[in-house]
Amino acid sequence: MTIEKYNIKLIRLSEKYIEDMRKWRNSDYVRSQMLYEDYITSNMQLNWYNNLDKTKNFYFIGFKNDAPLGVIHLKNIENNRGEGGIFLIGPEFENTDIVAKMVICFNDYIFYDLKIECIYSHVKATNKKAISSSISQGCVKNESKSTEEIVYFELFPNNYEKKTHKIKKILQNG
Repeated sequence: MTIEKYNIKLIRLSEKYIEDMRKWRNSDYVRSQMLYEDYITSNMQLNWYNNLDKTKNFYFIGFKNDAPLGVIHLKNIENNRGEGGIFLIGPEFENTDIVAKMVICFNDYIFYDLKIECIYSHVKATNKKAISSSISQGCVKNESKSTEEIVYFELFPNNYEKKTHKIKKILQNG
């Protein structure tokens, strides 16, 4: 399955990409921002992939002009809610429009095609870029579920549409 929008291509994770995903995920750049920071072995990755319920977990690799950008996902879907997340493969994509394009392309699919009612996420309180990005797309901090270490965000379709309406127009024209 492929989703294309805003000059970004999202390709559903297949066994072809799991080793690339593992290498990116194990980089110091990515691992330092994750809640789970342990090294992932090839066997761990393959076992994870083979046991993944693909009806409740949607992992995609992002590409621009056939160059990989990162991984974006919605996992553990239950009661029309799922946990979202993204990581870029390297710092060269920071401070670009890549994150916005990947997130908006994917969230459109989640809300309008899958009809998910809420995307939630857990972000390290020290990950200021992820917090800023989450707020810019309409995520709201859930104070009762947040801690000093973890910010718990929720994103609903109406907030998402209000926050991204203008951004989408710019991306479509750009």
